[in-house]
Amino acid sequence: MSSTQTFFFAVVGDVHGHMHRMVNHLTAWEVRSRRPLDFVLQVGDFEPHRHDADLATMAAPTKHRHLGDFAAYHQRRRSFPWPVYFIGGNHEPYGHLDLHPEGVALAPHCHYLGRSGVVELNGLRVAGLSGIHREATFCKSRPPLASMGDVSNKDFTFFNEQDVERVLALGRADVLLLHDWPSGIIPPEEAADFQGQRRGANHDLVGNAYARLLVDALQPRLVLCGHLHRRYAGTVQHPGGQRSLVRCLASVEQGADAFAVFQCREGTLQEIAMRE
Repeated sequence: MSSTQTFFFAVVGDVHGHMHRMVNHLTAWEVRSRRPLDFVLQVGDFEPHRHDADLATMAAPTKHRHLGDFAAYHQRRRSFPWPVYFIGGNHEPYGHLDLHPEGVALAPHCHYLGRSGVVELNGLRVAGLSGIHREATFCKSRPPLASMGDVSNKDFTFFNEQDVERVLALGRADVLLLHDWPSGIIPPEEAADFQGQRRGANHDLVGNAYARLLVDALQPRLVLCGHLHRRYAGTVQHPGGQRSLVRCLASVEQGADAFAVFQCREGTLQEIAMRE
Protein backbone atom coordinates (compact mmCIF):
# COMPACT_ATOMS: atom_id res chain seq x y z
CA MET A 1 0.00 0.00 0.00
CA SER A 2 1.37 3.40 -0.97
CA SER A 3 2.13 5.54 2.07
CA THR A 4 0.53 8.53 0.31
CA GLN A 5 -2.75 6.78 -0.50
CA THR A 6 -5.79 8.05 1.43
CA PHE A 7 -9.18 6.37 1.28
CA PHE A 8 -12.25 5.65 3.40
CA PHE A 9 -14.11 2.42 4.05
CA ALA A 10 -17.16 1.57 6.13
CA VAL A 11 -17.86 -1.32 8.47
CA VAL A 12 -21.38 -2.60 9.11
CA GLY A 13 -22.71 -4.83 11.88
CA ASP A 14 -25.40 -7.47 11.52
CA VAL A 15 -27.61 -6.52 8.56
CA HIS A 16 -30.27 -9.25 8.88
CA GLY A 17 -31.47 -8.64 5.34
CA HIS A 18 -31.89 -4.87 5.67
CA MET A 19 -29.71 -4.04 2.68
CA HIS A 20 -31.71 -0.92 1.71
CA ARG A 21 -31.28 0.52 5.20
CA MET A 22 -27.54 -0.15 5.06
CA VAL A 23 -27.16 1.50 1.66
CA ASN A 24 -29.27 4.51 2.61
CA HIS A 25 -27.30 5.12 5.82
CA LEU A 26 -23.93 4.97 4.12
CA THR A 27 -24.87 7.01 1.08
CA ALA A 28 -26.28 9.68 3.41
CA TRP A 29 -22.93 9.73 5.22
CA GLU A 30 -21.12 10.21 1.90
CA VAL A 31 -23.33 13.18 1.07
CA ARG A 32 -22.90 14.80 4.50
CA SER A 33 -19.17 14.27 4.68
CA ARG A 34 -18.43 14.80 0.98
CA ARG A 35 -16.16 11.77 1.17
CA PRO A 36 -16.54 8.70 -1.04
CA LEU A 37 -16.30 5.21 0.38
CA ASP A 38 -14.01 2.83 -1.45
CA PHE A 39 -15.54 -0.36 -0.05
CA VAL A 40 -17.67 -1.77 2.77
CA LEU A 41 -16.83 -4.62 5.17
CA GLN A 42 -19.60 -6.57 6.92
CA VAL A 43 -19.23 -8.90 9.89
CA GLY A 44 -21.87 -11.58 9.33
CA ASP A 45 -25.62 -12.15 9.61
CA PHE A 46 -25.82 -10.40 6.26
CA GLU A 47 -28.68 -12.73 5.20
CA PRO A 48 -28.40 -12.62 1.37
CA HIS A 49 -31.60 -14.58 0.69
CA ARG A 50 -32.43 -14.73 -3.01
CA HIS A 51 -35.77 -16.47 -2.50
CA ASP A 52 -37.76 -18.62 -0.07
CA ALA A 53 -35.62 -21.68 -0.78
CA ASP A 54 -32.57 -19.84 0.56
CA LEU A 55 -34.53 -18.66 3.57
CA ALA A 56 -35.44 -22.26 4.40
CA THR A 57 -31.74 -23.12 4.88
CA MET A 58 -31.14 -20.43 7.52
CA ALA A 59 -31.00 -21.33 11.21
CA ALA A 60 -33.38 -18.98 13.03
CA PRO A 61 -36.69 -19.04 14.89
CA THR A 62 -39.72 -18.61 12.64
CA LYS A 63 -40.39 -15.09 13.94
CA HIS A 64 -36.96 -14.00 12.66
CA ARG A 65 -37.27 -15.57 9.21
CA HIS A 66 -37.75 -12.76 6.71
CA LEU A 67 -36.77 -12.76 3.07
CA GLY A 68 -35.23 -9.30 3.31
CA ASP A 69 -33.98 -6.99 0.58
CA PHE A 70 -31.26 -9.02 -1.10
CA ALA A 71 -33.43 -10.33 -3.94
CA ALA A 72 -33.56 -6.80 -5.38
CA TYR A 73 -29.75 -6.74 -5.63
CA HIS A 74 -29.47 -10.29 -6.92
CA GLN A 75 -32.05 -9.51 -9.62
CA ARG A 76 -30.24 -6.23 -10.38
CA ARG A 77 -33.24 -4.06 -9.62
CA ARG A 78 -31.03 -2.34 -7.04
CA SER A 79 -27.25 -2.12 -6.82
CA PHE A 80 -24.67 -1.66 -4.10
CA PRO A 81 -22.82 1.63 -4.74
CA TRP A 82 -19.51 0.17 -3.51
CA PRO A 83 -17.97 -3.30 -3.25
CA VAL A 84 -19.31 -5.08 -0.17
CA TYR A 85 -17.30 -7.93 1.38
CA PHE A 86 -18.97 -10.05 4.06
CA ILE A 87 -18.41 -13.15 6.15
CA GLY A 88 -21.08 -15.57 7.31
CA GLY A 89 -22.68 -15.34 10.74
CA ASN A 90 -25.02 -17.79 12.43
CA HIS A 91 -28.08 -16.63 10.47
CA GLU A 92 -27.24 -17.17 6.81
CA PRO A 93 -28.56 -19.23 3.86
CA TYR A 94 -25.78 -21.77 4.16
CA GLY A 95 -27.62 -24.04 1.76
CA HIS A 96 -26.47 -21.58 -0.89
CA LEU A 97 -23.27 -20.17 0.65
CA ASP A 98 -21.77 -23.60 1.30
CA LEU A 99 -21.87 -24.31 -2.42
CA HIS A 100 -18.98 -21.83 -2.45
CA PRO A 101 -16.93 -22.40 0.74
CA GLU A 102 -14.01 -20.59 -0.88
CA GLY A 103 -16.15 -17.48 -1.44
CA VAL A 104 -18.13 -16.10 -4.36
CA ALA A 105 -19.63 -12.95 -5.86
CA LEU A 106 -23.35 -13.22 -5.09
CA ALA A 107 -24.38 -10.09 -6.98
CA PRO A 108 -22.60 -7.11 -8.56
CA HIS A 109 -20.46 -5.47 -5.85
CA CYS A 110 -21.36 -8.17 -3.31
CA HIS A 111 -18.68 -10.69 -2.30
CA TYR A 112 -18.86 -13.53 0.21
CA LEU A 113 -15.38 -14.27 1.62
CA GLY A 114 -16.15 -17.95 2.25
CA ARG A 115 -15.77 -20.07 5.36
CA SER A 116 -12.26 -18.65 5.65
CA GLY A 117 -10.88 -16.20 3.17
CA VAL A 118 -8.73 -13.21 2.39
CA VAL A 119 -8.91 -10.31 -0.02
CA GLU A 120 -6.58 -7.39 -0.67
CA LEU A 121 -8.34 -4.04 -0.89
CA ASN A 122 -6.36 -0.89 -1.68
CA GLY A 123 -3.31 -2.58 -0.18
CA LEU A 124 -5.12 -3.72 2.99
CA ARG A 125 -5.09 -7.46 3.57
CA VAL A 126 -8.54 -8.38 4.92
CA ALA A 127 -9.08 -11.87 6.35
CA GLY A 128 -12.31 -13.38 7.60
CA LEU A 129 -13.72 -16.37 9.47
CA SER A 130 -17.39 -17.24 9.02
CA GLY A 131 -19.66 -18.74 11.66
CA ILE A 132 -19.65 -19.03 15.44
CA HIS A 133 -18.07 -21.46 17.89
CA ARG A 134 -19.48 -24.63 19.42
CA GLU A 135 -16.96 -26.76 21.30
CA ALA A 136 -18.84 -30.03 20.70
CA THR A 137 -18.38 -29.79 16.93
CA PHE A 138 -15.13 -27.82 16.67
CA CYS A 139 -12.98 -30.87 15.86
CA LYS A 140 -15.54 -32.41 13.51
CA SER A 141 -16.42 -31.83 9.87
CA ARG A 142 -19.70 -30.14 9.09
CA PRO A 143 -22.44 -32.41 7.72
CA PRO A 144 -22.41 -32.78 3.92
CA LEU A 145 -24.54 -30.14 2.24
CA ALA A 146 -26.73 -32.89 0.78
CA SER A 147 -27.90 -33.72 4.32
CA MET A 148 -29.48 -30.30 4.80
CA GLY A 149 -33.11 -30.90 5.65
CA ASP A 150 -32.27 -34.12 7.47
CA VAL A 151 -30.07 -32.43 10.07
CA SER A 152 -30.51 -29.17 11.94
CA ASN A 153 -29.69 -25.98 10.02
CA LYS A 154 -27.74 -24.96 13.12
CA ASP A 155 -25.15 -27.63 12.29
CA PHE A 156 -23.97 -25.43 9.42
CA THR A 157 -23.54 -22.27 11.47
CA PHE A 158 -20.36 -23.26 13.34
CA PHE A 159 -16.76 -22.87 12.29
CA ASN A 160 -14.43 -25.80 12.86
CA GLU A 161 -10.74 -26.50 13.37
CA GLN A 162 -10.03 -26.64 9.65
CA ASP A 163 -11.58 -23.20 9.11
CA VAL A 164 -9.41 -21.70 11.85
CA GLU A 165 -6.28 -23.40 10.51
CA ARG A 166 -6.91 -21.95 7.06
CA VAL A 167 -7.06 -18.44 8.49
CA LEU A 168 -3.92 -19.05 10.55
CA ALA A 169 -2.16 -20.21 7.37
CA LEU A 170 -2.74 -16.80 5.82
CA GLY A 171 0.18 -15.58 7.89
CA ARG A 172 -0.87 -12.00 8.41
CA ALA A 173 -3.80 -9.64 8.09
CA ASP A 174 -4.31 -5.90 8.42
CA VAL A 175 -8.03 -6.36 9.14
CA LEU A 176 -9.73 -9.43 10.62
CA LEU A 177 -13.47 -10.00 10.23
CA LEU A 178 -15.14 -12.17 12.87
CA HIS A 179 -18.80 -12.70 13.66
CA ASP A 180 -18.43 -13.51 17.36
CA TRP A 181 -16.11 -11.49 19.59
CA PRO A 182 -12.66 -12.64 20.70
CA SER A 183 -12.54 -13.73 24.33
CA GLY A 184 -10.72 -11.73 26.95
CA ILE A 185 -11.29 -8.24 25.55
CA ILE A 186 -13.57 -6.98 28.34
CA PRO A 187 -11.50 -5.57 31.23
CA PRO A 188 -12.72 -6.26 34.78
CA GLU A 189 -13.59 -2.61 35.36
CA GLU A 190 -16.23 -2.88 32.60
CA ALA A 191 -17.70 -6.12 33.92
CA ALA A 192 -20.88 -4.48 35.20
CA ASP A 193 -21.79 -3.40 31.67
CA PHE A 194 -21.83 -7.04 30.56
CA GLN A 195 -23.78 -8.68 33.36
CA GLY A 196 -26.63 -10.58 31.74
CA GLN A 197 -25.22 -9.79 28.30
CA ARG A 198 -26.99 -11.47 25.42
CA ARG A 199 -25.26 -14.82 24.76
CA GLY A 200 -22.99 -14.40 27.78
CA ALA A 201 -23.94 -14.11 31.46
CA ASN A 202 -20.65 -12.52 32.52
CA HIS A 203 -18.00 -10.35 30.93
CA ASP A 204 -15.45 -13.17 31.02
CA LEU A 205 -17.79 -15.44 29.05
CA VAL A 206 -18.16 -13.03 26.14
CA GLY A 207 -16.55 -14.21 22.92
CA ASN A 208 -14.58 -17.36 22.17
CA ALA A 209 -10.98 -18.50 22.51
CA TYR A 210 -10.50 -19.40 18.84
CA ALA A 211 -11.37 -15.93 17.65
CA ARG A 212 -8.86 -14.63 20.21
CA LEU A 213 -6.28 -17.14 18.93
CA LEU A 214 -6.58 -15.59 15.47
CA VAL A 215 -6.19 -12.08 16.88
CA ASP A 216 -3.07 -13.08 18.81
CA ALA A 217 -1.54 -14.99 15.90
CA LEU A 218 -2.26 -12.59 13.02
CA GLN A 219 -1.95 -9.39 15.08
CA PRO A 220 -4.18 -7.40 12.72
CA ARG A 221 -4.33 -3.66 13.10
CA LEU A 222 -8.13 -3.81 13.19
CA VAL A 223 -10.53 -6.53 14.40
CA LEU A 224 -14.21 -6.20 13.47
CA CYS A 225 -17.09 -8.15 15.06
CA GLY A 226 -20.88 -8.30 15.29
CA HIS A 227 -23.21 -10.95 16.76
CA LEU A 228 -23.95 -9.43 20.18
CA HIS A 229 -25.90 -6.46 18.78
CA ARG A 230 -23.99 -3.87 20.77
CA ARG A 231 -21.24 -1.40 19.98
CA TYR A 232 -17.94 -1.77 21.77
CA ALA A 233 -14.40 -0.45 21.32
CA GLY A 234 -11.40 -2.20 22.82
CA THR A 235 -7.72 -2.94 22.31
CA VAL A 236 -5.61 -6.09 22.38
CA GLN A 237 -1.97 -5.46 23.25
CA HIS A 238 0.55 -7.88 21.75
CA PRO A 239 4.13 -8.65 22.82
CA GLY A 240 6.55 -6.29 21.16
CA GLY A 241 4.24 -3.28 21.31
CA GLN A 242 1.91 -4.12 18.41
CA ARG A 243 -1.77 -3.64 19.23
CA SER A 244 -5.05 -4.54 17.58
CA LEU A 245 -7.99 -2.17 17.70
CA VAL A 246 -11.23 -4.09 18.27
CA ARG A 247 -14.48 -2.60 17.02
CA CYS A 248 -17.74 -4.46 17.64
CA LEU A 249 -20.94 -3.22 16.05
CA ALA A 250 -24.68 -3.39 16.68
CA SER A 251 -27.33 -4.51 14.20
CA VAL A 252 -28.56 -2.27 11.39
CA GLU A 253 -32.02 -2.24 12.96
CA GLN A 254 -30.48 -0.41 15.94
CA GLY A 255 -29.28 2.51 13.84
CA ALA A 256 -25.98 4.39 13.95
CA ASP A 257 -24.28 1.97 16.37
CA ALA A 258 -24.17 -0.56 13.53
CA PHE A 259 -21.85 1.60 11.42
CA ALA A 260 -18.27 2.82 11.52
CA VAL A 261 -16.02 4.56 9.01
CA PHE A 262 -12.25 4.32 8.87
CA GLN A 263 -9.72 6.47 7.10
CA CYS A 264 -6.55 4.90 5.80
CA ARG A 265 -3.92 7.59 5.40
CA GLU A 266 -0.15 7.34 5.09
CA GLY A 267 -0.33 3.71 6.12
CA THR A 268 -2.36 4.30 9.30
CA LEU A 269 -5.94 3.32 10.12
CA GLN A 270 -8.10 5.77 12.04
CA GLU A 271 -11.78 5.66 12.92
CA ILE A 272 -13.52 8.92 12.11
CA ALA A 273 -16.64 10.41 13.64
CA MET A 274 -19.88 9.34 11.99
CA ARG A 275 -22.86 11.55 12.74
CA GLU A 276 -26.50 10.83 11.99
